[in-house]
Amino acid sequence: MNAKPKKCKGINKAKGFDGCGVETLNRKNGLCPSCLYEWYTTTELGKIMYNKQFLPKVKQVVERRKKSEHKALKDKLTNWSSKLQDEVNKIVRLIDKDLPCLARKTGGQMHAGHVFARGGNQTIRYNLHNIHRQCARSNHFQNDDGLLREGIVEEYGSDYMAFISELRKTPALNLSNSEYKELYYKAKKIVLRLKKADLNYSLDNRIIIRNKINKELGVYSLEFCIFV
Repeated sequence: MNAKPKKCKGINKAKGFDGCGVETLNRKNGLCPSCLYEWYTTTELGKIMYNKQFLPKVKQVVERRKKSEHKALKDKLTNWSSKLQDEVNKIVRLIDKDLPCLARKTGGQMHAGHVFARGGNQTIRYNLHNIHRQCARSNHFQNDDGLLREGIVEEYGSDYMAFISELRKTPALNLSNSEYKELYYKAKKIVLRLKKADLNYSLDNRIIIRNKINKELGVYSLEFCIFV
């Protein structure tokens, strides 16, 4: 049954308060919004109800709006491309778990080292084929990039190293910050999945899983994702 408009006149807690008499559907305690506010601010009981019921609801709305605006601003200011790199590096460390530094060095935690450094090769900074295990001490020295490449050839072969070299032809990514955000959360789910599996991968499987996750992330076209 559809509600019918009624005259604005105080009822319930506002009983005895003369409203404007205009028929309206939007009423509380029998009063339209304008008369309700007048009742809130001019009567003793109204003031009590205003402080007890109305103000807390207003504060909740304001707080929700502030939180929403703060989250939107935080998302806008967050460097999601950098956060994506962190998750991609975690993926690499999980694929290469428990293996020694590919540059044949020791010292510090195991990092995810770029075969071709990010500085001059931004387009392939997220490509799993360009990132392999490298100890912290070695990763801090760009001169060790040559040793990392030697390790690639020794472990995976010269054809794989040639494929990684060709990756430098990858077109510029031109992704928006919001697109990087989506990729970040996708990578984060992959990290959780690999952690849960907690596996050690054979040499061939380390290539295969890089192929699969590159494709799953969808940062690059297939020709730059998969080594056969």
